[in-house]
Amino acid sequence: MRKYSAILLGLSVVASAAHAGVKLRYKSQVGDKSAYQMVMEGETTVFVAERRQKTNLTTEIFLTQEVLEVADSGVINVATQIDSGRINVNQVSSVIPNVGQRVVTQMHPNGQIINTEGLQGNLNLNQMQLVFPDEELEVGSTWSKELPPSLQVPVGLDVKYKIVGFERVKGKRCIKVLSEVRSGETSTVEGLSLDVKADGTIYFAFEEGMMVKNEVKSSMKMILKRVVNNKSESIITKMNMDMKMEWQY
Repeated sequence: MRKYSAILLGLSVVASAAHAGVKLRYKSQVGDKSAYQMVMEGETTVFVAERRQKTNLTTEIFLTQEVLEVADSGVINVATQIDSGRINVNQVSSVIPNVGQRVVTQMHPNGQIINTEGLQGNLNLNQMQLVFPDEELEVGSTWSKELPPSLQVPVGLDVKYKIVGFERVKGKRCIKVLSEVRSGETSTVEGLSLDVKADGTIYFAFEEGMMVKNEVKSSMKMILKRVVNNKSESIITKMNMDMKMEWQY
């Protein structure tokens, strides 16, 4: 009888832990280092009049992150460096051009970015960063945010998150979050329409306060209308991309 009581008590504790609220935060100490692998695979097809051009693309990137400073307020300074990587375009392979690039990011413990230094190009990290709400979360919790148009994405984006469970990944207890991104209808570029869809699964180690894995399937359809020799013409670009970013050590 005691044996079964102990089993039931254990199951009760596990169930309570699974349903208890968790306040998700990035947790770091000075000197912490993590390595990640990112793989992106997809294809892009461009239609111009009767012509069609298809491009297959595979990119693999290895990067490391190191915590440089943690303020008393909890603000984290982290350096991210691209150590190596290759890009394959239609079976032609080459080294990615930004190997060695080092970006220093200052962010709040909830993931909100304060400042970024060393970033090349027009990439906006605020659109990629997972930012957690202030309240405790549990299975079924949802939150969302709206991203304004940018140089890279000239339409607004609606982002939704939902916690669907707990799972052990890479030996770490993770909270599983589904993400959904949908584009707005109005573009800031005249003659351009853009339809963006992305669905992802994120695994966040809530005890260590770190991202373990992020998988995203995305699609995009872009139509650019222009006038050539007094004749209206549309350039249609379709893209499908799978992205996987995973913690290595």
